[in-house]
Amino acid sequence: MQKTLLLFLLMFIFVVTACTPILIDNPTTLPITETATDIVVPADVEAFEDWKPYQNSLFGLGFQYPSGWLGPDEYISDQDLRVEVGSDVVYPYGTGLESRVYELKNSYYVTIQYSKNSQNDYWKDTYQSLLKLKDGESLSGARSLVIKIRQLNRGSFEGIEYISTLSETAQTEHVYSRQVILFDSQSNIVTIMGTPNNVDLNNATDWRAA
Repeated sequence: MQKTLLLFLLMFIFVVTACTPILIDNPTTLPITETATDIVVPADVEAFEDWKPYQNSLFGLGFQYPSGWLGPDEYISDQDLRVEVGSDVVYPYGTGLESRVYELKNSYYVTIQYSKNSQNDYWKDTYQSLLKLKDGESLSGARSLVIKIRQLNRGSFEGIEYISTLSETAQTEHVYSRQVILFDSQSNIVTIMGTPNNVDLNNATDWRAA
């Protein structure tokens, strides 16, 4: 699960042509756990030969995604753009969980969000905390676990790639996403969130290893 999601997310990072998003709940600063996690970051990623392009001239955002994927679902509100693609059905933004039906096992979704001149600073506490960590170190709270992967620079944007999941004491739910947040000097924020869906656990005792 992790290797496949890593490949897709890295490809989205490298092919976004202008700016690059995630839906993050309002975070609080978490205590630092001095535990390093082995994170595999390939030096080079080979692009798929047959990818479909997405372009939005209004926001200056463009990326490519696998030709077999569905979407994109595009939602625009004022200065915010949200685009979602996935390997299974992509429902319109705002569709309730009770109306969503997923049949494909081990599917993946990537959500990209771009906010122009954003005044929201909900992400800054988490970002500043991750900035202090070495690659592979983590922040943990009562329910959440955030693992720093690496710092990124893409043109005029800089940011961090990280994993967001549950802590060891809160593993009653299967929550895992690989995320990127990037920003520039003009308060433009671009985020990417890659999430596995309908994962086949294959009787695995550790769902994150499935």
